[in-house]
Amino acid sequence: MRSLFGLLLALPAGGLLIDRAPQAKLAPNSTAHIAHPSNASVASLHAAMTAASTGAQTAVTFEQWYETHAAGRGIWKWNNAVSAYQRHFGHWAGQPVKLAEIGVQSGGSIDMWQAALGEQCHVYGIDINPATQQFTNDKTTIVIGDQADSNMWRNFFASTTPSIDILVDDGGHESHQMLVTVQETWIHTNPGGFVCIEDIHGGQYVDSFFRPVAGYFGHQNSQGALHSIHVYPFLLIAQKAGAGALPAQELQFAGTAVTVDSFDALWAALPNNAGGHVVLQNAAWGPFMTVDGLTNFFVQFGGLHDSAWYDIPTGCEHTSAPVCTNQVQASQIQNQVSGIHIYEDRLVVEVPAVAVNIQAVRKGTEWLDYR
Repeated sequence: MRSLFGLLLALPAGGLLIDRAPQAKLAPNSTAHIAHPSNASVASLHAAMTAASTGAQTAVTFEQWYETHAAGRGIWKWNNAVSAYQRHFGHWAGQPVKLAEIGVQSGGSIDMWQAALGEQCHVYGIDINPATQQFTNDKTTIVIGDQADSNMWRNFFASTTPSIDILVDDGGHESHQMLVTVQETWIHTNPGGFVCIEDIHGGQYVDSFFRPVAGYFGHQNSQGALHSIHVYPFLLIAQKAGAGALPAQELQFAGTAVTVDSFDALWAALPNNAGGHVVLQNAAWGPFMTVDGLTNFFVQFGGLHDSAWYDIPTGCEHTSAPVCTNQVQASQIQNQVSGIHIYEDRLVVEVPAVAVNIQAVRKGTEWLDYR
């Protein structure tokens, strides 16, 4: 029996060659006597009252908030990451979500989390810049500390909050920082929750970050703690196994599904399935989320993190100027694979429907100096 890993390593050395609904209104009727409301009426009224009590009816999506944010606190994130967050936990809008973000900088992301997730979302911001303490309020806790310091994390979970539902790392972007963050926060992430690592830029991260993190998550999977791994350009999202207090929702995939049982068939199917997805399943290979399995998937799809971009205007990315865009010149694999999703028994590879446009546009007018 040929193993999954042997097949992966047998790929060509040149790499992959793959060219709300509106809320219903109740008609006013001050004189009508309702003796026996129908079950449907009661259900509709209950749903409306529930939505009103959670604030869900006023929620915007992450993409909507980002695109329309013109003034106020600054935010700067890759557009594909913003979309990924909507896919993975946008359904938690109106729920009591505990979200920790490393690197809140100018505070705009705090506003985004709370606008899209609702009034019950509490944000825990971790930053090295003392100026970020100005964002503290009854829904936001700011902790000044170094994400690479394990003692900081131990103190955080001992004295600030014992657990979180979502971790977003937009901090220093160094491999050792990200690895410490994963190891210190995963064990305190609630069942069904997410750990998200942003700004994974360049092939050097395959060895310095992806290989060791595959070891960590492979071990977590062997303990039954890992639900799935999702990789997008510059972004890793790991979902914890188990049912938590927040509602569960499986990720949905658009377009036509093509199921294959080999990598040769996978590569052949991708260019013919724009806007769809290819599912790789082969029971003979065994589980996919082992240490070796994750490592090989990360290596083979390492090109998702190719980092050729330019800033507009030139040089703005090294300043705190409010007008600045990083525009990616997409590589071959970025043009042909928008994301991979690793489960215990399958790999799902998504194919872009249209021309790829990965960019990070600064939004907002109030910016703290970078340090």
